[in-house]
Amino acid sequence: MSERVLLDNDVILKTASYALADETLAVTTVDEIPPAMLGVGRFVVRSRLARASNIADPARATAAFERMLTAMTLVEPDDAEMAAAADLEAEAIRRDLELDGGESQLLAMLANRACSLLVTGDKRAIAAMAIVAAAQAGSRVACLEQLIAHVVAVNGTAAVQPRICAEPNVDRAITSCFACSSPNPPGDADVLAGLASYTSHLNRSAPGVLLAGDDLRSAHA
Repeated sequence: MSERVLLDNDVILKTASYALADETLAVTTVDEIPPAMLGVGRFVVRSRLARASNIADPARATAAFERMLTAMTLVEPDDAEMAAAADLEAEAIRRDLELDGGESQLLAMLANRACSLLVTGDKRAIAAMAIVAAAQAGSRVACLEQLIAHVVAVNGTAAVQPRICAEPNVDRAITSCFACSSPNPPGDADVLAGLASYTSHLNRSAPGVLLAGDDLRSAHA
């Protein structure tokens, strides 16, 4: 079975914290093929959940992650992908950019396999990709804001906003987009505009990396 969508640890951690496990799985499952994560990532996410001080309900987040884990595929890079990832990391270090081992391995798999999309919450890695891995990324990378926008488009703000606002310290940009400090819940248009603003800013700083638009399905067309 070929992986279609790859998820990084940060996206998995944050969507689990928001109790958006089922929604995330739904929009990243393609042709009945579930999303994939690095095998070692399950230990990393569990560790981060266990010691996170910014998550209001770590028990709920952990339960959501374990539910995601049972549905996802665990993948490992092969020798050629490990070598390609090492080259990307070395070039990032040479240029004083931040591209960690997990992100570089996912990028190598994105380029080498029949994957159509990598969803990452690491904005510094996205910026690094524009300089050292534009060919590998090839506008097949989506940021957290694009994923959340797709979830909102499918499920509506009313279903998503209470879960985001229950965890205001998980991601400040996402919290801001859902107006968690306002007594008046925002509508879909306001939330989507806010998310699109963050995505546009990131796209300007990392051209050629991000998927165009917020419909993740367009990567699989």
